[in-house]
Amino acid sequence: MEGAGRISLQPLSDGAVAEVLTDGLGAAPDLGLLALAAGAAGNPLLLSELVAGLLEENAVVVTAGQARLTSAHVPRRVQAAAQDTLGGLGAQTRQLLETAAVLGRSFRLEDTAAMMGAFPAALLPAVDEALAAGVLVTTQDALTFRHELARQAVLETLPPPVAQALHRQIGEILLARGSGVSAAAHLLSCARSGDREALAGLDRAAAEVLPSSPAIAADLATRALDLTAPGDPEVIHRSVAAAEALTAAGRFAAAAELTSSALALPLSAITSARLRCALSSALWLSGQAAEALIEAERVLAEPRLPDELRAVARIALLQGLTGLPDNRRASQQAEFVLAAREQERSDVVIAALIVRAVIMWDGGLLAEAMDLSAEAARLAAGQQPGARQWHPHLFLASRLVDLRRFEEARGVMRAAAEHANPRGLPGWSATPATLRARMSLAAGRLDDANAEAQSDLSVASTFGTSLHGSGAPAVLAAIALRRGDLKAAAQHIQAPQARPPPVGAACAATWDTIVAAQIEEARHGSRAGLRMLGDVYAGLGTHRFVLMCDPACAAWLVRVALAAGDQKRARAAAAAAGEISHDSPELAVAATSAAHAGGIIDRDPARLERAATDHADPWARASAAEDLGELLAAAGSHRDAIARLDEAIEDYDNTGAARDVARVRRRLRKLGVRKRHWAVEARPTTGWPSLTGTEHTVSELVSQGLTNQQAADQMFISVHTVAFHLRQVFRKLDISSRVELARIAAERGTAPQ
Repeated sequence: MEGAGRISLQPLSDGAVAEVLTDGLGAAPDLGLLALAAGAAGNPLLLSELVAGLLEENAVVVTAGQARLTSAHVPRRVQAAAQDTLGGLGAQTRQLLETAAVLGRSFRLEDTAAMMGAFPAALLPAVDEALAAGVLVTTQDALTFRHELARQAVLETLPPPVAQALHRQIGEILLARGSGVSAAAHLLSCARSGDREALAGLDRAAAEVLPSSPAIAADLATRALDLTAPGDPEVIHRSVAAAEALTAAGRFAAAAELTSSALALPLSAITSARLRCALSSALWLSGQAAEALIEAERVLAEPRLPDELRAVARIALLQGLTGLPDNRRASQQAEFVLAAREQERSDVVIAALIVRAVIMWDGGLLAEAMDLSAEAARLAAGQQPGARQWHPHLFLASRLVDLRRFEEARGVMRAAAEHANPRGLPGWSATPATLRARMSLAAGRLDDANAEAQSDLSVASTFGTSLHGSGAPAVLAAIALRRGDLKAAAQHIQAPQARPPPVGAACAATWDTIVAAQIEEARHGSRAGLRMLGDVYAGLGTHRFVLMCDPACAAWLVRVALAAGDQKRARAAAAAAGEISHDSPELAVAATSAAHAGGIIDRDPARLERAATDHADPWARASAAEDLGELLAAAGSHRDAIARLDEAIEDYDNTGAARDVARVRRRLRKLGVRKRHWAVEARPTTGWPSLTGTEHTVSELVSQGLTNQQAADQMFISVHTVAFHLRQVFRKLDISSRVELARIAAERGTAPQ
């Protein structure tokens, strides 16, 4: 029309797409539907065709007011639209697009050319036509389908045998290039039972990607095994490969189950030994040290093992022995290896060095342990740890974090990052993410610590494994404890990932145990906390690992024992900390920890003064200052006590330790000091948003079933103050019972800001 202008419609926003789906389907779309619709890239025509096609094919069901897919296939209506587009293009362009659809939304022209048996230059006319038609767009590094939904529609128009053949072709091309990770998805797509060539491709890809991507290797190896007929000779080989890949990927339970099933088959002695080595590693890494030891000893009982397999079994034996409560056999075995190290493989020597380092550290001989672990890390430099090998860099980094030598720890972690899937030793080291979380927690950066620990648990969930002894659940529990959320703290430490492995006091008495007892003390008093620590106190003569997991740990063990009236255990903890410092005088953290614990048990203000000055962690400094303030107050030095308690409040507050701040304020109130610590905020006068932070805390505790007295104990305020706040809550919410409050709190689920 004369005078008319062209209007270019912009793609629909995500919100508009959701509205279109809701209007067309009669219910709000779930995440799966939204993901499928995202493939239309906001194109209104393509989106409307998608909705109409889903309705025509009854591919959507509405339950509980939400629409969800019942089929993953692209509707025929959308496929027809894609075919209409292709129908207007030249034969070579159609072939280009159909081939490229197998590669993914973005693809490289050279990959498509290789599959089509042509040079990239020969495909330029087809590329130009596809770009002009708007089917493809260019990015800096690749060609991309404008609409993912259109690509999927093109892919689904290919007959299944054709799609499988194309997936195999590109998989083999990528595998030949050494791109096993990229080849994996294609090989998995084309593999079929009885297809020996395709299954052999899965075998090759699994072996190639195992060092760098064990999770992908596990998927490839288990898929190859699943598609292998029971009587096929390859079953045994693939069982071994799958078990080793699953172990490397951290899927220990699956590895143990698969290996146990394979051992029921008729096997050669060598194959049986290899499977038992894989089983031993899976058992040990899942916390079953005694069972792992049995399997390793069975392997070593074979008289004619190849050197490589015997080395693997020796490592498994060292692993199993290290998990036992009595470390004498582990020490003897490690010393035997190190005495003739020139005759041993390097991976066996590394394992022996770490075993000795574990034993030295657990015995409180910190300097010797550091020397051994540093030697192991140097020996391992440039090597790729296998499924059964320890990660000396992570063990060393963990110990450096214990000693608060953070810059050195970060340097070692950078070296550890070069190793494949560094999951660490159960109970003795941690993953890089948890080590970063521990450093953030020590510095008082609770949000950073929370993010790192959560990311570690997310990785563990992806692996389908747990992180017992790794420290991630304990970090999250410690954060919640400092913030005063005891319910969340208990949930973190009681989660399946936090359950300590049943491998003896040496391994189980880690930070997880201490944090669990601290939460128990906070919830139910010092005697309740002490009841959880019987093995810890009893083992302090030989197992001292727990004293170094946190610089304020020894002081807390002294304090909780004294509060429960147990002088003997309190003195045992202080004495053990003192002996660690005496044996490693060059390590400042050990000396400060001993000063803090000794200052409490001996009521020595000079040593507490030293701890309050020398602790590297601000929270630990605050703890020592609080202990010193309490001691000075008891001695009648109120002015000095107030000064120290003020210091404690400042450090606690800077580290987000709201619960500890509340406790110190109570101490100050007893000394006649009241500090204003609230800010005037504009709030509504009624309803949930009108509640103050204190009123919300009272609501939360009461909703959990706590009495006023129990809530007062948790908040370090008087029972009368709790009653006052509770009356305010009832008035603002216009309720008259705790039952109503619990219902409202459960519905809200969040604190007022």
